[in-house]
Amino acid sequence: MNLSDNLKKIRKDNNLSQEDLAEKLGVSRQSVSKWESGLAYPEMDKVLELCKIFNLNIDDLLNQDIKEIEKTKQSSNTINKYIDSFLSYISKTVNLFSSLKFKNKIKCLFEQCLIGFVLIVIAFVLHEVLDNVVRNIFDILPLSIYRVVLNVFDGLYLLFAFVLIVAIMLYIFKIRYLDYYVVVDEKEEKTEEVEEETEEVETDKKEVKEIKRKEEKVIIRDPEHSGYRFINGLVKVILFFVKCFAFFIGLGFALSLIGLVACFVLSFMISKTGALFVGALIGIIGGIVINLIILDIIINFIINRKNKKGLLLISFLVSLIMIGIACGLVMSSYKDFKVINDLDEKYYTTKEVTYKMTDKTIFDGGYKFVETKDNNIRIVYKYANYCNIHTYNSDGIISSYQACLDSPELFKNFLNMLNDKVLVDDVSETIVYTSKANMKKITENNKKFFEQQRQIDETNEMLDYEE
Repeated sequence: MNLSDNLKKIRKDNNLSQEDLAEKLGVSRQSVSKWESGLAYPEMDKVLELCKIFNLNIDDLLNQDIKEIEKTKQSSNTINKYIDSFLSYISKTVNLFSSLKFKNKIKCLFEQCLIGFVLIVIAFVLHEVLDNVVRNIFDILPLSIYRVVLNVFDGLYLLFAFVLIVAIMLYIFKIRYLDYYVVVDEKEEKTEEVEEETEEVETDKKEVKEIKRKEEKVIIRDPEHSGYRFINGLVKVILFFVKCFAFFIGLGFALSLIGLVACFVLSFMISKTGALFVGALIGIIGGIVINLIILDIIINFIINRKNKKGLLLISFLVSLIMIGIACGLVMSSYKDFKVINDLDEKYYTTKEVTYKMTDKTIFDGGYKFVETKDNNIRIVYKYANYCNIHTYNSDGIISSYQACLDSPELFKNFLNMLNDKVLVDDVSETIVYTSKANMKKITENNKKFFEQQRQIDETNEMLDYEE
């Protein structure tokens, strides 16, 4: 590259027109144009002045490629630029903080603490989500490798989250304060003129005293980005998450409302006379009203609509009164009900199952054993009519569980009991009929099985503690 190309490039890189450069050199624009087109050559004093203006040496300007020189300089100065930028950030922060008033210092620290708290909460929630994902993905690995993967993930996430939170806080502090607050020098000049006139002096003498006072203070360069606007934006973000949380709470109350409406319809299946029906009806209506009030408050909060406080308060008080009346009616009707807890055959069902005895047979749960001469295992269950017994025999482990009101037929039985004014206690009885040898073997198997389960639980607790 020659002088003409270099001159054209450095002029454009510095956003100078030919007229601007000519003015700096004290020559005409036509001279600069001839230098850049190669039709003329500047005198040595102009070459020296060009080197001074653009911080170059003569050899670079006349013979070297300016692009390559700039790349080399930029590469060698990258680290220095980062260091200078960091030191400049620190010095600006210190100068700004020392110049802020105490009130503004507290405000600044409060903002930074609030930002840090919100970021930490977000990082914690995100960690819990990602941790569950990682555990589910790598759960198939051997335990030792699995634990290493979890530890590596936790370490990398902690490092990444820490660096990201610090970077975000520093950047927000920069755009919030360093970019919109500047330290300036305020100069106040006062001039006093003192005239002294005497009769002996033919001309007036004037003495001018100039008093300058220099004072540093902090001013806002951009008022639109000052005040509590930033805090308001942060509050809006927090409010958005609160509204999302309120939305899910509202879904729960919506499902509750659906259940109460279903109960309201089903209540008409109870006998239409008596305090129980009236109390249940009034209580369900009160519950529906309370659900509607809570849903209305949540919806108004989400869409930023004002609540009709008077109407809501009156409705809430009325619903509480209705629920109180309902409780009183239901409790008053209790004296008319008969409580059954002696396994009466009219209100209790008997179920019988038979299994073959094996070397692995154990019972998961409490059973009453009765000795017989039968080598098989016969189990007799007795339970309330509105419940059902489900039994399983999985690899010799015999277990069962009781489910109540899980089918229309069982619910119908329950309603029939209420209409008969009978309260059936949810009691059950399980009797196992088998030989004495089988009973001894089952007892030994149970002891071994539960000992193994205890050891497994202790091992898992230790692994969880180490993690």
